[in-house]
Amino acid sequence: MIKALVGCAAALLAFSGTTRAEGPKTHIVEVVSDYDNLRMAFRPKRIVIQPGDTVTWVNLEAEEHNVVSYPDGYPKAAKSVISPYMNKKAEKWSYKFNVKGTYEYHCIPHLPMGMHGRVVVGRPSETGEFHEPNATQMKNYSAMLREYFDEEDFKYKPRGQRQANGTSAHTAK
Repeated sequence: MIKALVGCAAALLAFSGTTRAEGPKTHIVEVVSDYDNLRMAFRPKRIVIQPGDTVTWVNLEAEEHNVVSYPDGYPKAAKSVISPYMNKKAEKWSYKFNVKGTYEYHCIPHLPMGMHGRVVVGRPSETGEFHEPNATQMKNYSAMLREYFDEEDFKYKPRGQRQANGTSAHTAK
């Protein structure tokens, strides 16, 4: 009887370690404008969270930034991440992540500087689990880029190509 009770208690302790009693959390990603080193970055560049958690991006300077997912850089069952532009110091924008998987994002104005990041919700996405953009979605994404760049300034590389090379989704021509 005592062995059975000890076994049940151990099972309960093991099970309780896998639950999330504290509920959803909010995580902060700093939007960094490092003028001294001529760098723009998200800090941390990669964050691991749980479904239901929220990420809040905080602009640390009065510099124009946004958060936009790559058209093929988020799970199939999710929506793309597109923030408004944050122009003021301490301006914030939040997004609640409900779908498990990997979300790859960047800042459009600072894309040439390599300003990109990643949110992993629960677990990383497998190759076949990423959204596959249609022609309209690619056209809309290109239109956002053209707000800042000429069409010939960048050549978009699909997810498989940029992952194989360990580079960003765009290359300067």
